[in-house]
Formats: sequence, structure tokens, C-alpha cells
Amino acid sequence: MNIIFDFGNVLFDLDLPAFEREMTLLCPGNYAKANAQLLRENVFELYETGGLSSAEFLAKISEATGVPAPAVEAAWNSIFIGMPAHRFDMLLRLREEHKVFLLSNINEIHAQWISAYMLREHGYTDYETPHFDGVYFSHLIRLRKPTRESFEYVMADAELRPEDSVFLDDLPENAAAASALGIQGHWHEPGTEIQEHLIRLGFLKYDTII
Repeated sequence: MNIIFDFGNVLFDLDLPAFEREMTLLCPGNYAKANAQLLRENVFELYETGGLSSAEFLAKISEATGVPAPAVEAAWNSIFIGMPAHRFDMLLRLREEHKVFLLSNINEIHAQWISAYMLREHGYTDYETPHFDGVYFSHLIRLRKPTRESFEYVMADAELRPEDSVFLDDLPENAAAASALGIQGHWHEPGTEIQEHLIRLGFLKYDTII
């Protein structure tokens, strides 16, 4: 079986509201209006699909909010909590019997932060190769979930069959989009342990988890 994971709030724990909290503190009374403008201009989606450089992305938020770019970047990265060591072990165990992939809506700044975190906290200069058969980041493939094209890209590139594939994501709409293509899409509730979810799906046993 092919197991395709989302990254944030599935493998890597996040505090997604942290960015808005930080930006609200940095520009009190003004961020809601600025955020509405950024959403209208699709700034976040463009950045996630490689349509804006990191410098352009930070500049657009800085211009809309009046917050200096370095402070915007710090707030942007404030969402991260961490990835506990036992999940790396879990991925290695899964790869003994299955193919394991990563499909994430992510951007260059966050990808760079995660790479630095992996080295700093876990000693990985390359965390992708040992733990995944393939990694698909939206800013590199220029496609994002829940579009049909993002899943079709992974299926074609990795030469996978939808009926032999399982996808786990923290957003119900992404899991539903995978299911619409014949992939076994499963919503993973944020804040719950992914190992427990995989036990319920039959990919792990209780006596193998840490």
C-alpha cells in the first residue's frame, strides 16, 4: 500500500493561529483589514504555489500591514511546534512494508525553517530521503491541495494507483478531494496522535508504537 501523509498537524505539530496572533500584536487594530486585502489578492495561495518569491511575499505583507519584513517572517514561522522523534521511527517502520510519501501545501520560508529545525533538533541534514519514497511540496510542484491536479501529479510522478493509496490530511476538504479520485482519503484530527490513527487503519499494531 502507498501511504501519503500531509505534513502540518499530521506529522509536524503546528499552532496555525499563531501567525494571526503575532501579526495582530504587531499592528493592533489594523491586521484584520490588511489580511482581508491579502486574501483578496491571493497572496498566501500564490506563495504556496511558487507564484511569489519569499522576498515578494514578505514585502506584500509588510506593505499591507506596516510591519517590517523581518518581523513578518518571525511571525510567519511562529506556527511551528515540532515533530517528536517517535514519528520518525514510525515512518521507518512503515517503509518496511509500504511506500511512504509526503504531500504538503508549504512555502519556501517554512520549508527552510523545517530543514533548519530537523538539523538542530534531530541531527538530520536530509530528513526526506530516509523517511519518504517521495516528497511533494506545493511551492515546488506549483500545485496545491485540494485541487485534483495536485493529487494527479503525485499519482503520475510516483507511478501510483489510486486504489492502492491512502492519504491522511488534517483538513477534511483535502481528504475528500483525494477520495474523489479513488484514493482512500482520511481526515486526521489535529491534536491527536497519528500513530493511533494508523493503528485504526491497520498499518501499525499497538505493540510496535512508542
